[in-house]
Amino acid sequence: MILSQPASPWFFRLVVLTLFVLTQEQQQCLGFVTPSSFLYSTTTTATKTPTPRLLTPPVVRRNELVTEVANSSSTRLYVLKRIGRFFKRGPPNEENNDEKTKDSKVNKQKQEKSSDTPPSLNDTTQNKKSSDADKAKPKKQPKPKKDKSPQLRQHASVCVVGGGVSGLTAALTCANQLAASGSIGDVVLLEASSQVGGRVISDTIDDGSFTLDRGFAVFIEEYPQAQKLLDYQALQLGKFLPGALIKLPNDDSVLVNDQDQPLPLARVADPLREPGELWTALAAPVGSLLDKIGILWLVLNVRWSTIEQLFAEEETSTLEALRKRWNFSEEIIERFFKPFLEGIYLAPLEEQSSRMFSFVFKMFSEGSASLPAGGIGAVAQQLKQKAVDAGVEVRLDQTVTSIEPSAKNKQYTINIKNAEGRKTTTTTLMADCVIIATEGPAACRLISQIDGFESLQTLPSQVQRFVGNLYYSLPGEPPVKDPILILNGMGGSDRGSATNPVNNVCFPSSVASGYAPPGYSLCSVTVLKDAMDQYQGKDAELDSAVRKQLGTWFPAYQEAIQNTWELKAIYRIPNAQPGQYKGPFPANVHGGRPSNTYRNKELPAGLFVCGDHMSTATLNGALESGVAAGTAAVAATVVSSSS
Repeated sequence: MILSQPASPWFFRLVVLTLFVLTQEQQQCLGFVTPSSFLYSTTTTATKTPTPRLLTPPVVRRNELVTEVANSSSTRLYVLKRIGRFFKRGPPNEENNDEKTKDSKVNKQKQEKSSDTPPSLNDTTQNKKSSDADKAKPKKQPKPKKDKSPQLRQHASVCVVGGGVSGLTAALTCANQLAASGSIGDVVLLEASSQVGGRVISDTIDDGSFTLDRGFAVFIEEYPQAQKLLDYQALQLGKFLPGALIKLPNDDSVLVNDQDQPLPLARVADPLREPGELWTALAAPVGSLLDKIGILWLVLNVRWSTIEQLFAEEETSTLEALRKRWNFSEEIIERFFKPFLEGIYLAPLEEQSSRMFSFVFKMFSEGSASLPAGGIGAVAQQLKQKAVDAGVEVRLDQTVTSIEPSAKNKQYTINIKNAEGRKTTTTTLMADCVIIATEGPAACRLISQIDGFESLQTLPSQVQRFVGNLYYSLPGEPPVKDPILILNGMGGSDRGSATNPVNNVCFPSSVASGYAPPGYSLCSVTVLKDAMDQYQGKDAELDSAVRKQLGTWFPAYQEAIQNTWELKAIYRIPNAQPGQYKGPFPANVHGGRPSNTYRNKELPAGLFVCGDHMSTATLNGALESGVAAGTAAVAATVVSSSS
């Protein structure tokens, strides 16, 4: 019955499957005739399907073959592969076989007609139809790229404006105290420049070979707030020798360096910290014997007094205190005190506070002056890392243009200008409290924009100090290998003139590692405002004058200074330090002014100010002001959240 019916396409699929699965011998044993020309016979037309002839094989042999095939693992695997490929199109639909056959015939006729068309024309027509169809299809819109950048907070419990050491300290204090109190709050710090530090920044040049501090500065280890906040061991501090070297008015050779080369420099030593240098201190041709006894008495007095007692003394100018209270001669004032103190406070002695003089002299006499291995900027970087570890979000290139208080919800809107490459965008940040930690002029500008504080614009500005700094690299060891400060003791009007602009010199690479690569040294030269003003826009002339003057300080190195010392940078630093004596709101208040006031006027609730201009013109002043503002902001935040 089955063989008398017409063979279906499914039957021939089984036949072909059997031919591919079994070897020729196995096919013959099963009764199939499978010559090699069966599938590719030249007598077979394209429209007819070849029909295999079936024989009647012996039953016994068939059973043996089935057993053999079933026991062959390789054959079973081969069968499975072939079945998978063969049935890839799915099972046949017997109902649609006739329709499929008709469709196939129609398609073949179309192919025969299209074959009469030249191939190139046919391809062109087909491509044109394809392109027209592509145009008709709606193009898929590309999926928008996901923004992988972190989402910035739109609200903060405390926003600190300014990333100098005072702002970093305020942010760190806020984060630590919020965590300690169990309060939930976010602290965001906004810095206008591309790095934190404010005036405490170091630049690395020549692929990190040299480290240049932006303005010569020393780290005084005895500062109370620095001891509380900073990890001195991590800073890898290199210490200066106590005292200083003084360039004398004449060219008499007083000192001999390690290379047995005479130098017209005299050593002023501190016998209390270096007992072995007692004779050096007494024999130094700087000041009289009474002056040296007076220095000893001054050192003992500041050591016996507390910081609070020193700031409670009657305040005069430092020059007046040196002359009248301590009875020093004009010689030692001109040769030592003027270049030393003016190099620290960047102002004439008559514009320096006697209280600040006593304070800094106490710090120098009790502890060491030093430099971090990574430059003075390492101080700010350590504070930043501590703040980030405490959870502070630090945002760079964020210039705050205005701060708007809202009496309705007791919050502040901080308007920000973002610098993103060449693009500039504006954003806002909401905050419960704001700490303005910028330098004095910037703080005054922001506060004066708030309603009720416009009158600040009419008040006289706080005095700001200016300083210049030049750096030179030199091969080999420096003229003075000892880690010590070198002062211009020329005295009189010649010091700081156009022909003698240098106030003090230091070789930082002799103090701490990291300032210069192996085989090189770095020279730092400080030039005060009066001399820098004479060379405004004249860098080449300033460089020439400095080299010429240094040649008289180090005579054996004159040729090298002129020819092989390489100028690395010239820094001009406005607002290097706030004024500390007389003038409006001098920076000479130990502990700082209340952070919720500015220019003796109470600020809106939740707004605070910090910085050295609110305390003392020192690193310690900036740190203690930041701590005070951070503590006040946390207290206000906790009260606000509880209410």
